[in-house]
Amino acid sequence: MSPAPVADNAASPAIVSSPTAGSMMPQGQHHQGPEPFDDVFQREFWRGVAAYRNDPNTGTMTAVNRKAIILHAHGSADRSYFANRVLSDQELKIRALTKVIAMTVADEPWNEDWIRAPDVERKLSRFEMHSETLELAQEHGYSTPREAITAARLALVAASKADPQDGPTKRGPFDEIEVIFIPGTVSSTATNKIKRDAIYPVSVASVAHCLQTHICRDVTTPFNKAEQIINMYDTAELLKMRQWAHNVCDFAPHFLDNDNISLLLVLLIITRSEVVKRFEANGIRIEGSTISHRRSECMKSKLGWKESQDRKPFDNTASDFQTRIKNAVAPPKDGGRTARLKSARKSSSYAPTMGTPMLPAPTTATPPIGYYSATPSRATNWSPNSDSPTMAFPGWSGLPGPSAPPGSSAPPASSAPPGSSAPPGLVLNYQPTWNGHGWTSESPQIQQGRQAQPVPQPQPGPSKQSAPNQHGNRSGNSVKGPKDLE
Repeated sequence: MSPAPVADNAASPAIVSSPTAGSMMPQGQHHQGPEPFDDVFQREFWRGVAAYRNDPNTGTMTAVNRKAIILHAHGSADRSYFANRVLSDQELKIRALTKVIAMTVADEPWNEDWIRAPDVERKLSRFEMHSETLELAQEHGYSTPREAITAARLALVAASKADPQDGPTKRGPFDEIEVIFIPGTVSSTATNKIKRDAIYPVSVASVAHCLQTHICRDVTTPFNKAEQIINMYDTAELLKMRQWAHNVCDFAPHFLDNDNISLLLVLLIITRSEVVKRFEANGIRIEGSTISHRRSECMKSKLGWKESQDRKPFDNTASDFQTRIKNAVAPPKDGGRTARLKSARKSSSYAPTMGTPMLPAPTTATPPIGYYSATPSRATNWSPNSDSPTMAFPGWSGLPGPSAPPGSSAPPASSAPPGSSAPPGLVLNYQPTWNGHGWTSESPQIQQGRQAQPVPQPQPGPSKQSAPNQHGNRSGNSVKGPKDLE
């Protein structure tokens, strides 16, 4: 669409801004690198404005003329600053976002001309007067949403310029006059399914305020604005940007059409799913794929980004910025989880002592090979002929035994008990224990079992040969067969 002609006094802030002292290069001064982007942009812009006004064949400057001058100034600055050199990832991001901001300034989406008439084709979105406040709007002479929103904006500007000493200004009926947003549809069936009673109405004063507070409305240096956004980490500033994006979804959803460059600014700040949720909360049904299609079409038609490589710097910028806003709204839930895990690992480590194998801290119930604990069940089932390295040997314990009495010296620890048949090369944690009378290689469990069993006493007898039994055999002879039983 082509915005309607406007007068010079309604020009963009880039037009009415005067050149700053830094934008004019003193003669004889040379830069050590490329000339600053915004200096070139301002110089080319004012040069284009002067050329237009000095041309006797031109009339009053329109929005179309301003757009052409701004785009020409941006192209000259882009070639002067970014061309003919290798750019870093940060510079690629700034270059992409600078182009988006310059196009936004050129399009002037805050202008009321972007508010379409109610009788446009169904494929285009539009505002309609709310049925409950239509009579009130007609009483004040407003028959279309554009007329009511324009009047509300003029009243807002007049209130901002009023002297506070004169008292509060009259707000007028703009808080009571309401409009509803009708999204564009692809078929008449979809148009008929729209339930206007379910769409949440908004006041024309809210729409006017959203237009007046556009984040690019006062921008005269697009490169500086892009740097501010990319390097924005302050929580208050991030939340302010997020609030503006939410206001657009709630009060100025026409910014999200595929021919409005503000769509890219909103998707720079919040995600597609968040846009869909805001629309659904207001009774407007829209698919996430529709938002993605609009975004792709806007990049192709407005910026000329037809390949994924062209869109990559802006996509990376949006992903990074959305992550920052997400962390500003809700910090990570794990908090110091990583630090806690590291401290837990550090506390679970142990310092090996003399005779202890250098093994990692156990993490399961199964002990490592060569590091055994003496349990009664495994100690009693041990066989000296076993070569299994996982068998618990009696008397070998990973736990320290009873402390020795004062003045005694404990024998040195060994790798295997005396007289055992432990596998060769197997390093074990054998520690002698004190049983109250002396040092022993038996575990306390074996000692307790030995004390509980009575010690057998030798039986006196006349000779080594015992008395014959009932069969006439000596105790030392065995029965050989039936012949011996006769």
